[in-house]
Amino acid sequence: VGRRAAVQSRRHMSTPVPFVKHLAKKEIANPFPGITFLEKAINRKITARIGSNECIDPPSHPLSSVLNKELLDLCRLYPDPYARSLRATLAEMAGCLPSEVLVDAGGDSLISLCLRCRVSPGDVVVTTAGTYPTFKYFSEGVGAEIVEVPYAKDAASGHLSTDLEALAAAATKREASVVYVANPDNPTGHVHPADALLKLRASIPMSCTLILDEAYVDFAPEMAVGWRMPNTVQIRTLSKAYGTAGLRVGYWISEEQWVDKGDQLR
Repeated sequence: VGRRAAVQSRRHMSTPVPFVKHLAKKEIANPFPGITFLEKAINRKITARIGSNECIDPPSHPLSSVLNKELLDLCRLYPDPYARSLRATLAEMAGCLPSEVLVDAGGDSLISLCLRCRVSPGDVVVTTAGTYPTFKYFSEGVGAEIVEVPYAKDAASGHLSTDLEALAAAATKREASVVYVANPDNPTGHVHPADALLKLRASIPMSCTLILDEAYVDFAPEMAVGWRMPNTVQIRTLSKAYGTAGLRVGYWISEEQWVDKGDQLR
């Protein structure tokens, strides 16, 4: 509780995010919100799951010889599309509110989702040349103009690091819609402290979205950003430190307006 209160005390005032034009003022309703949502709406448990054409609970199932009943039920029944229980657990882990968490099939899916929410064809996105290439891959798919800045190189050690000042300068000059930073970086492994990322956020226009890819932050938890920065999406995963890549569990932490819009497109 103390940790969550501390995080809440460091929240910034939310300003409207300039989502892509066809989504900015449009609310998209999910026609299949799931059993959990419906049970909450009618205030009682649904005992007959006949509305989604799921596999009934037969005496003999093709997987019953290799899976116990709990795992079999997970396989044959549609899950809660909003993963509310998992969101609550992840929020507790991250020290934030469940309403600030969005879950999807791995970090890559979340990068793509961010870009779909924010980038129209021709918009500029800024990244580091040589960093995690999936961001560039998805950016090409949404028709973005990609601006890459080189790594900074330490004169003494030769180590490479993400050049936050160069990213900020490029984003400001080109009026970018998105800046992407992997922290810790992949592949260099360099990690910037949270204060440096807060400085980056303050140095780019408020309209520019900061995608902070924290896939490896569990290996450097002391460097994690522990507060909600405006118009910023922190992407995390259970694939790396938790060793569950095959389960495809990724989540982002953001202001609620980003979660709400992301849930409409997911």
